[in-house]
Amino acid sequence: MAVIDDLIAQVDDPALRKRLQTEIARANKQKKFGLVFEEHLPECTPLYEVPVKEGRLVARQTDISNLYIVEHIADGEAVCISRATKERETIPLTDLVSVAEFGDPIYPYLEPIDKVENAPDSDLWHTLIEADNYHALQLLEYLYAGQVDCIYIDPPYNTGESDWKYNDQFIDAKDSYRHSKWLSFIKKRLHIAKKLLSVKGSIIISIGYQEVHRLMLLCGELFPEYAVTCVTVQTSGGKPSGGFTFVQEYLVYITPREFIPQKMSFTGGVLRSPFEGFTLSTFYKTNRPNQAYPIFIDKKTNKIVEIGKSLQERMDDGTYTGSKDDFEYNYDEAPEGTVAIWPITTKGKECVWRLIPKRLKENWEKGYIKISVNRKTTSKNKYSIQYLPAGVIEKINRHELTVLGKEDNSPTLILGENTTVGNDIPTIWTEKNFYTNKGSGAIKEIFHDDRFPYPKSIEYVKEILKGTTSKKSLIVDFFAGTGTSAIATYLLNAEDNGHRRCILVTNNELSDKEERTLKKGGYSPKSKEWKNLGIAYHVTWPRMVCTIEGHDVNGQPLKGTYLGSDRPMADGFPANAAFFHLGFLDKHEVARGEQLAKLIPVLWMKAGAIGPCPAATDAKDMMIFLRNKFAILMDTKYTYQFTKTVAEQNIEVAFIITDYEPEYRSIAQDLTAHTTYQLYRDYLENFTINMRRP
Repeated sequence: MAVIDDLIAQVDDPALRKRLQTEIARANKQKKFGLVFEEHLPECTPLYEVPVKEGRLVARQTDISNLYIVEHIADGEAVCISRATKERETIPLTDLVSVAEFGDPIYPYLEPIDKVENAPDSDLWHTLIEADNYHALQLLEYLYAGQVDCIYIDPPYNTGESDWKYNDQFIDAKDSYRHSKWLSFIKKRLHIAKKLLSVKGSIIISIGYQEVHRLMLLCGELFPEYAVTCVTVQTSGGKPSGGFTFVQEYLVYITPREFIPQKMSFTGGVLRSPFEGFTLSTFYKTNRPNQAYPIFIDKKTNKIVEIGKSLQERMDDGTYTGSKDDFEYNYDEAPEGTVAIWPITTKGKECVWRLIPKRLKENWEKGYIKISVNRKTTSKNKYSIQYLPAGVIEKINRHELTVLGKEDNSPTLILGENTTVGNDIPTIWTEKNFYTNKGSGAIKEIFHDDRFPYPKSIEYVKEILKGTTSKKSLIVDFFAGTGTSAIATYLLNAEDNGHRRCILVTNNELSDKEERTLKKGGYSPKSKEWKNLGIAYHVTWPRMVCTIEGHDVNGQPLKGTYLGSDRPMADGFPANAAFFHLGFLDKHEVARGEQLAKLIPVLWMKAGAIGPCPAATDAKDMMIFLRNKFAILMDTKYTYQFTKTVAEQNIEVAFIITDYEPEYRSIAQDLTAHTTYQLYRDYLENFTINMRRP
């Protein structure tokens, strides 16, 4: 470093010299091990619906990485100051777009676009939000911090085939920073997603081989108090690449340390012998000497005739005085007519038995121990010993496992068919219903074309949700793609009569090819043609509607049944869903109370999204939304009437508009509502304070 410092000292320009010193100091603070990447890369989002005004941060629509501040607007042109060069440029307004940088305060609202209501008597509503998912996560943090039970996402795999955007530009294999950009992109989103999790909440991330190792390291850093586990899933018969055939993808599970999974369709319920191996290979005679002993088997009857002393018993009575480690498993001490069986692994390594001698004797007499000739002729043990685990014994006692009788000349029980009951999630999945082509078939059934490549199988996502949710869980997917998570939620609710609620978020991007085609046709991202071809309007929402109503895009009934289910696709689902576009409000207009009508959908979601999303009324004193179980007090002169109405109508959530906090507290303490919020302070402060960089 001394040489570098000397070289920097020779720089004449003081500003440049100081900048170099600052950057060198920053570089020295970076990690030298673990996951190291360019975290400082900027990220911006174009806000096409936000008008270009003086003082606004903008960029050219063709390149949002170069930012400007609008200084003056006149005659359809804007005089802009470049953030990078500080030089002025005059740019046509039609070429500019407002942008938001990562970390900038935003004040979101939800614009209703459409809805589908196929369960009018149900108050359960799912939602799709069209937005940049970073801004949507900022909104979800305000709405549901600490309340989400399961977040499943299927982010871009960063294959190098222009499958995702950073700063509104597609990233391909030629970009030498593509891995750093991907990590920077995903880290910012996971940082907020973590805040959404409930105490028992989990995050599951689908990913390919391109980023799985970096993602595992990143999740280990972001979630040190959680368990991070990688599951391998076979998703195809093989995709050749570089001399290898890739048949797998991965799931990265981020779960609480005390995570207890729910039963999945392919865990538990598997036929297997109730008897299991009696050796405990993970322990040694030095740490469990009371479980190191010989078992003597009669050569003629194949029955246990005696149980030898354990190492601990020999040490206690003085028949062995050496060290535990030097104790030898002596096969010659077997009484005449018997053979000794010692606890050794299939590879001949010494270990211990699962039970102490007394427990073994009791279990043998009860028929819980099975002796059979060892099929491995090279083993020192001539017989194999098995036992019934506690869970199997409990099944016998509960009459869930039938006792058919006993073996000839032996107390060993003969049992009926035994199925596994464990819920643990295996780390390798090979079910063919999880293959990607199953997802492609479901898309074609609705659209009759290939408008989205490699969608996930509905059965695959359903099993992920099945293992990590309960019947009333709140589920979030902020890389919604084709909407498979919503459909999996509908199907799972139909199967177990659940009340899970799903919130989906997707942008409205096009593929690289579609963008080039539209640009050649003279269309811009602001055009109707561009919007209608975006994934939210062209794939996600129409698929959600068609699935709920049971028809394709042409109105024809869907054919066939859902994989792993006998449910006809044409039956649809008794479900409701609302579609919103996330827009942005002016902070000062919100503070003056001029945007309450636009905030109603946000307040509806914060109150639990109960019933169909209501619209603002013409009332000036209060709004009472009975079916939605929330109410808004706009004029505190009507506090008495508001308090009475909230109590009589069993309102659960109340919003009180007042700038005076003591007044808010006074009103709130008299309300019977479970939860109260102060507007607009609660809303504005959340988005001003919580825009911290991770």
